[in-house]
Amino acid sequence: MNIKSILVAALVLGSSSLALAQPARQGGVTVQSSADIRDHRTPDYRPAPVVVVKPAPVIVVKPAPIVVHRPMLRMLANDTTINRTGRNTLTFARPLQLQSIKLQAQSGKTSIRQVAIKFANGREQIVQENQLLTRNGSIHIDLNGNVRNVTGIVIYGQGGARSSFDVLGA
Repeated sequence: MNIKSILVAALVLGSSSLALAQPARQGGVTVQSSADIRDHRTPDYRPAPVVVVKPAPVIVVKPAPIVVHRPMLRMLANDTTINRTGRNTLTFARPLQLQSIKLQAQSGKTSIRQVAIKFANGREQIVQENQLLTRNGSIHIDLNGNVRNVTGIVIYGQGGARSSFDVLGA
């Protein structure tokens, strides 16, 4: 080998190693670089996982059942009969708060023509019944308005010798 070629090779190698040993300065600014290595053989992305969204369960709320309590019947008169004049009058010492009146047969047959209900405000409700009240039968009368203050009841009709009935109020 030629000495010239050896010298040229030594100079080239020496200058390149000097260039790597000391970074270049440009106007007082030091240049630093970092290598970004990217491998494009396999993609960086992954397909998003499949998410199955179940619909929220439907909750059906049923309203509470409406319970209608019938007012408790109370005895207003027991074993009532219609006298010879064709009527029976019930009067109360103090007004009773009632929604309805029930005539319930005890024995025999009683023909009920009409029932007059007297209220504390002086008004009167007359109910034309024209019904025959027989054993285990009953007549139900609803009062006008919601709850009324009843001061008296007059029952018109005709009864047999051994007929009787109860007067109940609710």
